[in-house]
Formats: sequence, structure tokens, C-alpha cells
Amino acid sequence: MSYVTLDSAARLWHPEWWSSSFLAMRHIAPIVTRATACIVFAAACSRFRQLSSPSYSVRPAASTPPSTATLASQYGCTAEQVAANWQTARLQIARSGTPICSVLGRYGEPLSVSKSSAADMQLVSMLHRQPNGRYYNATFVYYADSKVNRQLNRPIGRWIVDRVTATR
Repeated sequence: MSYVTLDSAARLWHPEWWSSSFLAMRHIAPIVTRATACIVFAAACSRFRQLSSPSYSVRPAASTPPSTATLASQYGCTAEQVAANWQTARLQIARSGTPICSVLGRYGEPLSVSKSSAADMQLVSMLHRQPNGRYYNATFVYYADSKVNRQLNRPIGRWIVDRVTATR
């Protein structure tokens, strides 16, 4: 246990000691202030990042993609056309511009189907997997009736093959 004596108390209030400790505090205070400001700023930034970052909801994949029969009815094809494509043109790579009804069913049931749209056009991409491990990706396009599409001589108002690719 330490005791404050009159002598030590007098030294605390001595002007010489006071000026030296004051100078030391003047030197340390800006460092402490800056460190505190940095910590507060870092905490605020991390909190702001959590609030401002976009949050994307995660959707589970559909249990099963639509069947070729369902896709055929959505795009104006018949079940007979789909069956004929499988029998007559099985796994043949379709050329660009081929109507969708001549291609659906060629590669079997799709593994996944994705749809997107851009200015004056819609895209549908279908991924198929064959038992031998080969993948076929068929992308179809629909051009809306617009001035730009007419100027570019695009086939307007029907679903056609944009491209079909296959892995080796």
C-alpha cells in the first residue's frame, strides 16, 4: 500500500513537473485521438457496408425443369413434332435460323431452361445432358417487331435457333 505524502503531493503541483507532464500529454493526445477516430471510422465503414451492400435472395433450383412437351406447348409446337425430331434428327446440331419446332426434342429432356430478355428480343437457353456425358446447349431467340429489327432484317415474330453447341 502506498501513501501520498506531503512531499509527493507538493511535487505533483510543482510547476516544473506539471509543464513536463503537460508536454508529454500534448504529444500523446493527438495519437490517442487519431487512433480513436480510426477505430470509430472503421466501425462505421463496416456497418455502412453491411447496410449498403445489395442483398440477393437465393432461390432454390426448381425440382425439375419443364419437359419438352410443356416447352412445345409454350412455343406453339405439337407433341408429334417433338417426337418426330427425336426420331429423325436425334442429336443433330441445328443450324442458326432453324424454327424452334424443328429442334425441340432432338436432344432429349432439358437439364435446365433459362429465359432472359433484352431490348426487342427474348432468349431461351436449354441445356441437355446425354448418357455418354456430352452436353448440348440450344439457345433460341425471338425478335419483336421493331424498327431496329426490321432495319437489320431479323426474322420477326417467331422463335428460331440462335446457336446450338455441344461438348466433345
